[in-house]
Amino acid sequence: MKDKIALAMVVSLTLVLMGAGLHLVHAAPPMQDQPAIRMNLGMAVMVGILYYLAMSPWFADLGFAVLYRPLVAGTLVGIVMGRPLAGMLVGANINILYLGWISTGGSLPGDPGLAGYLGTALALSGGLDAKQALALAAPLGLLGSLTWALRMSTCSIFAHIADSYAARGNIRGVALANFVFPQPFLFVIHAVPVALATWLGSTAVAQALDWIAQNAGWVMQGLYVASGMLSALGIALNLRFLFRGSLFPYFFIGFLVASLAGGEINLLLSAIIGMCVAFLHVLFTAGELERVEAPAHVEARRRAGLLSKADVFKAWLLWLFFSHANYNWERMQGTGFAHSMTPIIRKLYKTPEDIRAALTRHLVFFNTQPDIGGVVHGVIIAMEEERAMGADISDDAINAVKTGLMGPMAGIGDTIQQGVVIPLSLAIGMDLALRGSFLGPVLFALLVAAFVWGVGWTVWYSGYRQGKAVVTNILQSGVLQRVMTGAGVLGNFVLGVLAVKFVKLSTPIKFVIGGTTFELQSVLDSLLPNLLPLLLVLVIWWLLEKKKMAATTVMVIVIAVAVLGSYPVFGEFGFF
Repeated sequence: MKDKIALAMVVSLTLVLMGAGLHLVHAAPPMQDQPAIRMNLGMAVMVGILYYLAMSPWFADLGFAVLYRPLVAGTLVGIVMGRPLAGMLVGANINILYLGWISTGGSLPGDPGLAGYLGTALALSGGLDAKQALALAAPLGLLGSLTWALRMSTCSIFAHIADSYAARGNIRGVALANFVFPQPFLFVIHAVPVALATWLGSTAVAQALDWIAQNAGWVMQGLYVASGMLSALGIALNLRFLFRGSLFPYFFIGFLVASLAGGEINLLLSAIIGMCVAFLHVLFTAGELERVEAPAHVEARRRAGLLSKADVFKAWLLWLFFSHANYNWERMQGTGFAHSMTPIIRKLYKTPEDIRAALTRHLVFFNTQPDIGGVVHGVIIAMEEERAMGADISDDAINAVKTGLMGPMAGIGDTIQQGVVIPLSLAIGMDLALRGSFLGPVLFALLVAAFVWGVGWTVWYSGYRQGKAVVTNILQSGVLQRVMTGAGVLGNFVLGVLAVKFVKLSTPIKFVIGGTTFELQSVLDSLLPNLLPLLLVLVIWWLLEKKKMAATTVMVIVIAVAVLGSYPVFGEFGFF
């Protein structure tokens, strides 16, 4: 107990010292207006290719996790168009709309990649300012959902092609059906439309926005207000995973800490504070860890040596690159799972009958978070090895383990990666980028890569080493509970900070009482600074969590409310 008290005192002192420095951080300078860049065909083609690459399997699971984010997308488009700093600033501003954006179970609530690549290209080629770029990006994100639906519906064709190869025991054919055959189709639906829109739309978009600004300025104002409100949607999506149990007060603690700092809080410092708070919470609430020994059959399989570490690593690399190469609604990651198992099947089974059976049983529906969920693959590889050694393990037993573990691992993985790691890393990177530092996108990419590659391989190999016992061991030892609790505290705290930092909502409404004019916003600030952003986040969370409203529907509602609420009903002012 004395050790806990001493540690708590050290952490508390750290919090006090950090808190004292929160007010020393100054606001980022606004993005400066830039002259238009003349768009040529080569630039447009490169922008289209970049968007495809962000959706492609060629970057070791960093395409969707890193290249797909507007912070990185804007920087890359800026490099292509010869203005990297301006591109980074546009991308960072657009990323505010998708700060807490999260995609689970094959859903895509808006398309940050399309908003980032096409939005930045159109902004730079049209000479748009920050307000116009944000107003343009808000509706662009909705269009990407249509392409996503086309992809998810059509790619099931390639799963059936893989089935035909599996029936013939063709291991190479199954691999090709997963990662090669879908790519021309994905290139056409992703790269071509974006390239054409970039090439043909730059002048038209600039002219349209100018016309709206001159003839219906309140619409532009409404779209800008919507851009400040939509970051609340991303935060609320994450709160669906984290705003639970006894951990929800930490969201309000983070909100109050950021509000006391006037909103000008260094996000790296806030993350460190959140980690300290999470450490204190786990320290005083978690029980003792239990040591769980590996079963005897695990040691027996280790000594058998049918599979080498290199075999298991090769399987992981295939999953790392190609888990979503043929993502589709019918099988989800099914063909990706079978593809990752091809070196294992080739090593363990020699007869055509055994190969056909192995390929077929791994082409069924499968879907989990690809990093933390890799423990499932490790377990299945261990079961396949034991089966090849003569153990009585049926196809049904293997599929039962896959089905039973993929859901829980998806929930754990999405909470940790999409709910904590990516938003936190992204917020830190955006904060640096908005201050004009290229360290922002670079640091974001490095932090996410460290998690995806480091954690991914660790849990994959742990699953293989311990087999079916690994999940039971983790649960019994209490390690997983500590990790999830700490992640929940940190995630809630940081999301509270982000609600102050990035959600922008205020009202210009004034009223007169007894000859004295009162500004409604000043009255609200006297009650609680940033009250409107807080209420907005909570209302959207309520719509998503309690009313089960689709994220796309909420996005449309937010944009509509912002635009209509900006109509000048109070003299020259609207509600926002």
